[in-house]
Amino acid sequence: MNNNKDKVAIVTGAAKNIGRATCEGLAKLGYNVLVHANSDQDGADETIKIIKQTGILTNRVIGDLTNPETSNELVFEASRLGKLSVLVNNASQREFNKFEDMTFDDWRFVMSINLDSLFHTCKAALPEMKKNSWGRIVNLGGLSGHISAIGRAHVITSKLAVVGFTRALAMEYAETGITINTVVPGLIDTVRGASAGSSLVHPSHSNPPVGRKGYPEEVATMISNLCGPNSDFITGQTIHVNGGSYFS
Repeated sequence: MNNNKDKVAIVTGAAKNIGRATCEGLAKLGYNVLVHANSDQDGADETIKIIKQTGILTNRVIGDLTNPETSNELVFEASRLGKLSVLVNNASQREFNKFEDMTFDDWRFVMSINLDSLFHTCKAALPEMKKNSWGRIVNLGGLSGHISAIGRAHVITSKLAVVGFTRALAMEYAETGITINTVVPGLIDTVRGASAGSSLVHPSHSNPPVGRKGYPEEVATMISNLCGPNSDFITGQTIHVNGGSYFS
C-alpha cells in the first residue's frame, strides 16, 4: 500500500548525481516528484524519464534558486501534483578560490546558492507543510564544512551555516509535525563542474577509510530514510554519509 499517494517531494539540483538518485529513491517510496534544475534542462528531463518508469507523477522547474520567484514556482507546481510534503535542498555551488584571490562577488555567489536559496525554498514550502501538519525537509551539507579544505572558505562557511539553519528551523517547527535535518555527503563518485577545482585536498585524507568513494544512491538512501514513515522522532540532526572520513 502506498501511504504517500498524492504527497509531493521537491528535489533541487536534481539533474544528475545525488539529486537524481534522491528523486529515484523518493519515487520508490511513492512520492510524486518535482524535479528542479538551475539550467540543465536535458539532465532534468532524463531524471523525469527515470521517474516515470516507476509510474509516479512528475514534472520539472528550471530556474535560479537565488530568485525567490523560483521557489514560489516550485511550490505552485508541486500543488498541481498533490500535497507538498518533502523538500530536499540539494542544489549547491562548490567553487575553488583561495582566499587571497577571492572577491566579495565570489563570496556572495556561493553564499547566495548554498545558503540564501534555502531561505527562499523553506520560506515558500513551510506554510504548505504546516497546513497539513506534516512535512520533511532535508538540507545537504558538505564534508569540508567539518574537516576544512583549501580554497573553500566560502563553501565551508555556507555549509556550516546550513547546519545552524537546520537546527534553528527544527526547533521552531518541532511541534508542527515537520522534521528538518541535514545530510552531509563525504567523497561521492559524482560528475562535478570545472569550477569545483581539480586540486581539492582535505587535510585529513582524500580517500575514505572504507577504501572507495561513496555512491549517490547511498546518500539518497539516507535522505529517503529521513522522509520515510518511521522518521517522526528524528529532527535537527546532522547525519554524515562518508565512509569513515569524519566521525561526528
